[in-house]
Parts: sequence; C-alpha cells; structure tokens
Amino acid sequence: MNEGFAKVPQKVIWRYKSSLWPTDLELASNVKLMHWFSQNDLVGHPKIRLLVTHGGMNSLMEAVYHGVPVLGIPLFGDQFDNLVRVKAKHLGLFIPPHEIKAEYLANTIRRLTEDQSYKSSAMKLSIIHKTHPFPPQQKLVRWVDHILQTGGGSHLRPYAYQQPWYQQCLLDVILFVAACLLLGCYFTVRIIRFMVRKLCSIRKLKQS
Repeated sequence: MNEGFAKVPQKVIWRYKSSLWPTDLELASNVKLMHWFSQNDLVGHPKIRLLVTHGGMNSLMEAVYHGVPVLGIPLFGDQFDNLVRVKAKHLGLFIPPHEIKAEYLANTIRRLTEDQSYKSSAMKLSIIHKTHPFPPQQKLVRWVDHILQTGGGSHLRPYAYQQPWYQQCLLDVILFVAACLLLGCYFTVRIIRFMVRKLCSIRKLKQS
C-alpha cells in the first residue's frame, strides 16, 4: 500500500501508529501517518478526493453524507457485502486484501479520482441522504409526541416482552422438535427389530 500511495499525485493521510511502522521501510513522501484523527471531519473537508476504508457502515455513511467516493478493502463481517453495494451504486470500488499490488492500487485510486462519474454518484447519494422527507430531529420529536399522546406507547412494545422466558428462548419449540425426533427414532428402531425378527423366523421355518 505504501508503494501504491507513492505512485499517486495526491497527498495521503493514513491512520497508522508511527511507532509500529517498520524501520526498514521508507515512508512515501506524500504520505502522513497519524495515530488518530476525526475521520468525519477529514472526509468533510472540501479538498478530500477519496476515502480508503475497510468498508464499515459508519465510514460509508460518512462518505455518503459528504459525497466522497470510496475505495474499499474489506477484511471481515459485513464489509464485503457493504462494498458490493458501494460498487453497485457507483460510489466506488473495492480490492480484496489478497489482490493488493502497488500498481493495481495506484491505478484504482487514479480511476476513482479522475473519473468524475464516481464523484457525481457520490453527490447524488449525498443529496438523497440529506433531503429525507423528515430529518432525524423531526422524527425524534414526532415519535416522542406520539408516545406522549398515546399514554406511553404501550402499543409499540414487541409481543416478545409479554411472553414467558421459555417461549422467548424457544424452549417449547426445541422440546417439541426433540420429542418428535425421539419418537421417530423409537418407532424406527421398533420397526427394524420387528422386520429382523420376522426375517429370522422365516429363515428358521425354511431350515426346519
């Protein structure tokens, strides 16, 4: 990744502990290591061109909010699925970790920063995200007002809160399935034994 960043003209801010950086590896001249920074503030800077991320939902929502294209490197969990959606929305691209090569990384970064269609898609998604019919503040006020007017909002409580603990843990279902399996095994064994006895009795009759 260090070699790939060195091949692009932009400056790179990389969240990485400088104390853990390999002493035998020279840091690219256009890369600045920082132990911590406010990612949302950085992504919201007007000069930001691209966000390189593992594909977590928080990072992607920050990129969508600020209209910034994304280069994803998924590592685990839902990140693979998230970045497939990013590619489908033309918000960015992703590179599996085992496919990272310096030239490939640099070419992908250049493609995302030079092709304005990715920036346009990011800005469209940002507009959609920011112009919901009801912003979060209004939604909160509306729901609080609704609960106050309905006397506490008991109708919104999930039915699971009214169930006994053994139903919430599905113990009744587990016991029923287990009983069916045990009964099935029991009758299967009885039938097999009956058939074996019948066969043995027929052989004895033939022999006699």
